[in-house]
Amino acid sequence: MPRGIDYVDRMILSELILNSRTSLRSIASKLNLGVSTVYTRIRKLMSLGVLKGFTAEVDLVRLGGAAQAFVEIKPRPQAMGTLVEYLLRHVEVVDLFEVSGEYPLLARVVATDDVGLARAIERIASHEDVVDFRVRYIFPLVNVRASERLVGLLQSLY
Repeated sequence: MPRGIDYVDRMILSELILNSRTSLRSIASKLNLGVSTVYTRIRKLMSLGVLKGFTAEVDLVRLGGAAQAFVEIKPRPQAMGTLVEYLLRHVEVVDLFEVSGEYPLLARVVATDDVGLARAIERIASHEDVVDFRVRYIFPLVNVRASERLVGLLQSLY
């Protein structure tokens, strides 16, 4: 944890992670703090870059993104930047990570159906800077909210 982040800050972050629309008054009441204290601490967390913003959690499957896959990508040497720019232009690529190993790019690709997913993967695989790729289809195993898992991790620190 960065310097200056204490238990109260982590509890405020936990509340915001579970529901980013929670009011300052509600957080203050739940944590037995003053509203001005919560406001000041949220501002501090933002200025430290710990709290980057307030977002909505979206269920891609309910929005029609029923077909998903992780695509591991091995780029041509010296072509990482060009390939990343190419991948970011595809709306089906919803997450893109640089990872360790032989396949240093990991893309999460989402489409409305298997045909759309196959087309998106083919567009990625056929790029001239892609040397090789591997596909891992995503089949939801359990309904785990990442935010709830993150709160558990946050509260276990220090």
